[in-house]
Amino acid sequence: MTERYGNLFVRAHSDLWVGLTFIALGCVGAWFASGFDTLSRSYPTVLSVSLVALGGTLIVKASHQEPDSVPFRVSAHAAFVATLTLVAWIAALTAGLGYLLPTFAMQVVFLLICGVRDYRKLGLIAAAITIVSYLAFIVGLGIRLPAAISPWIM
Repeated sequence: MTERYGNLFVRAHSDLWVGLTFIALGCVGAWFASGFDTLSRSYPTVLSVSLVALGGTLIVKASHQEPDSVPFRVSAHAAFVATLTLVAWIAALTAGLGYLLPTFAMQVVFLLICGVRDYRKLGLIAAAITIVSYLAFIVGLGIRLPAAISPWIM
């Protein structure tokens, strides 16, 4: 699974690429957090440093073990549907459609992409993820959402 190009080793291990992505996102997040005021800076900075540490851990893990010979490929169709779903979710949030309904719909699509076909299980998992994320981000952390088009929409 490891190919050699001169002295550079390129690993086809998903943990390597996920680790690099975490490090990149953590660095960008820390850079953005540096512009926040002192009271607002701590949470995004800690989260960013945690992402960088997790990314480094994944890279070390990927470099010390040979990956399984299972291909890690996402079909173009699934990636396209996932991208459209994220864009639609962001559009729904900014259009004032609340948080719960767009997030539930997004989770349903992602679970369908992942192969969940038991619709009762799919609904329960999507509802659980939606409720937990609402409680964590909106209630717990107090993240403000764009204004809803109606006061009863959450």
